[in-house]
Amino acid sequence: MKSINFEEHFVLKEVQEQMSQIIQPSKNGVPLKAMLEALEHQTGFTNEDEINQHEQRIKFMDEQNVQMQVLSYGNGSPSLLSGDKAIELCRYTNDTLKKYIDQYPDRFLGFATLPINEPEAAAEEFKRCVNELNFKGALIFGRPNGKFLDSPEFHTIFETAEALDVPIYLHPAPISDEAYQAYYQSDQYSDATAGSFACFGYGWHVDVGVHAMRIILSGIMDKYPNLKMIIGHWGEFTPFFYERMDETIYAPKLKHKPSHYFKNNFFITPSGMLTKPQFEMVKNAVGVDHILYSADYPYIQPEELGTFLDELDLTTEEKEKISFKNAQKLLKL
Repeated sequence: MKSINFEEHFVLKEVQEQMSQIIQPSKNGVPLKAMLEALEHQTGFTNEDEINQHEQRIKFMDEQNVQMQVLSYGNGSPSLLSGDKAIELCRYTNDTLKKYIDQYPDRFLGFATLPINEPEAAAEEFKRCVNELNFKGALIFGRPNGKFLDSPEFHTIFETAEALDVPIYLHPAPISDEAYQAYYQSDQYSDATAGSFACFGYGWHVDVGVHAMRIILSGIMDKYPNLKMIIGHWGEFTPFFYERMDETIYAPKLKHKPSHYFKNNFFITPSGMLTKPQFEMVKNAVGVDHILYSADYPYIQPEELGTFLDELDLTTEEKEKISFKNAQKLLKL
């Protein structure tokens, strides 16, 4: 069964080189070099995210019955920058991705890279990417400098997404220096252990779950009731706590309980975490109509991507919804 996969990444070497010159690693933050070395050690990942690694990408897709990847920028996204450089590099990234998609229109779709620290410019770039480049949504990598997207200045991005009727994918990025120092750094284990713990092993997933909750609790979903969002990694810890949230969080200004927004405004993907117990939990929490499929390529390259859904207790219709029909409906394909 052919699938449409959502959390699939690329980078541009020329953008990465500029990013490395602009952003210097913080001595108090996540040790990025050690973190990436840990990723390579654990998964074998090297440079497969570079957009010119086309043959490797297509080989994986064909082997795993992936009909289409929805491409979004990966590690070191220019969306993390501020000012004119952020706007310039995000626009360049989107234009370059469009050229790549145009070469293989039956295999790839695009999510926009937005200069989120410049919200008005981000909204305008969002419109351009959807209306002129035919992108199908946007992926927001991490969160704005020192803030979350529930701050009022970022509401224009949500307003734009609702007006365009396209989804926003809320994606992890390295956590703040303060959070790293308080929760993850320790002299009892190595920087590589701390970096992987703080990022892809645990920490940045919690960060996205908190981010999603702040968006809900701030009333953004009530203000923009048709807003559609996506979160990966089986919901970034949130499905396990829906009932607890509903019972204990005091939020009298909301029109509904917190779980209502997760079940109606959010879609959830596995991000390559192909495990039956987590799938069953998410299926029970949100239903098959709000589950999408993803590998998190190339950072994760699950060998069972093409067969996982067949191993579950699902009807043919349910497998088709998760594999491609939900995506077709959400992206209006």
